[in-house]
Amino acid sequence: MSQRNSLKPSCGCNIERALHHDENYIFITGAQKQSDSPSGKSYIAYHIRIGDIETKRRYSEFESFRKALTLLHPALIVPPIPEKHSLVDYAALQTRVKDDLPMVEKRKRMLQTFLNRVAKHPELGKDHVFHRFLESNVTWSDVLHSPPLSTLPKNPLQMVISQQPDLQAHTFNAVLSSNQVPTPSAAYQLRNPDPRFEESEKFTFRIANYMSNNLDKSQRKVIRRLGELANDYAELGAVYNGFSLNETGAVANAIEKVGQAVDASYTETGQMVTSLEGEFAEPIQEHAQFAQIIKQVLKFRHMKHVQVEMIENSLNSKKENLDSLLRMENEARRLEEAMTRERTIGSNAINVDEMNDQHEQPEENPYALPANYSNNDSTANRPPMRSSSNGWTGGPMKVISAVGHTLQNIIDVNPEATRRNQIGMSKDAMGVLQEALDITRTDLTAISSELQSDLDRFQTEKIQDMRDMLIAYAKIHIRYCQKNLESWQEARAEVEKIPI
Repeated sequence: MSQRNSLKPSCGCNIERALHHDENYIFITGAQKQSDSPSGKSYIAYHIRIGDIETKRRYSEFESFRKALTLLHPALIVPPIPEKHSLVDYAALQTRVKDDLPMVEKRKRMLQTFLNRVAKHPELGKDHVFHRFLESNVTWSDVLHSPPLSTLPKNPLQMVISQQPDLQAHTFNAVLSSNQVPTPSAAYQLRNPDPRFEESEKFTFRIANYMSNNLDKSQRKVIRRLGELANDYAELGAVYNGFSLNETGAVANAIEKVGQAVDASYTETGQMVTSLEGEFAEPIQEHAQFAQIIKQVLKFRHMKHVQVEMIENSLNSKKENLDSLLRMENEARRLEEAMTRERTIGSNAINVDEMNDQHEQPEENPYALPANYSNNDSTANRPPMRSSSNGWTGGPMKVISAVGHTLQNIIDVNPEATRRNQIGMSKDAMGVLQEALDITRTDLTAISSELQSDLDRFQTEKIQDMRDMLIAYAKIHIRYCQKNLESWQEARAEVEKIPI
């Protein structure tokens, strides 16, 4: 059991007390056609009773309730409800509900099973949203628009799942919805997948495919053909009974008894169809739905794992980018210090040269020619020319100029401010990513533990269900054969009375 399960408090409401009082069972005692006041549209209201508490819920409320449970507990296996398309067919028959009792009973059975599976679940059964669904005089739309359901994000990956310090579980989390946090992609391949859940996914996909495409389909076909056989028996029984009116004596009695045996076969076949539907076919359909539900829960855990790895990748990328910016910042500072030092050295050199010139210059004779003057030398020696104000060219200044030009191209017209702004933004993004990574890592650990515990619980429950289903399957056929055997033994005894 996960940490969150052990910490979840009891709400102590009337429904919870009723659920735990002598292990009360939840019954759906009836189904009644009602009409919406504003629109006038008809719907079926199911009467729910637990102890002395009764309420009514329509199918759409069952549907939204189950969806609410999956959003509140995305790492748990929430039991299925009857498929919607079947209830659409049911809605089309509302004008003759009294003539379609098998359909009504099927819906009642499957919804009743759903409620009791939720009640028996160690986590879902304690949820106060479930208790409010069963409460009388509670408007379900009010529950949907109040906490905790009103605070849930549309994307469960943006919700804190586990109980964490300073963080409320089952609520929208601004950090996980930040633009800095990458959105998990189904196409992403995990670097370090958990082998336990990989095996669970393979097994579940195989079971889901087999249950849906083989067992459920074949069982429905058998039940449909048994229904057709029952109708044929009904027609055949009527024929034998009519035939007996054309004979007299022992022959007429024997034919009539055969007709009665055929009628009994019709009745028992119809009974077998009903029993197989309720005790075998419906559980098979339910477990086929369970397999699809487990696939979705495993997918959620997979996407949470993807979310963790993508945040790790993004955080590592931000760290590398920040390291690069810090290196550029250090290099810029070093170059700035070098340029300042060179300017200082160059300025001092100019001052020393000027002082030396002043000390070494001889007294000027306005009429004297230079000592090396020659009339034949058209290019008389001139004083040396400085190529720049600081007295030197090339060397470090070329390097500084090249690096500065490169940095200006990379950064901006105001490189220092832009660079420091990028460093600040990178640090902020890393803070958000680190917080998101801490949350998602803790969530992934809790989800994995919670899901594994629920898979183990479900596997135990499934084995018990399969055992009960197969025993029921065998008993149904044994009873069918015994009842038919009795009828046909009576028919045989009557046939043997015919004189030869």
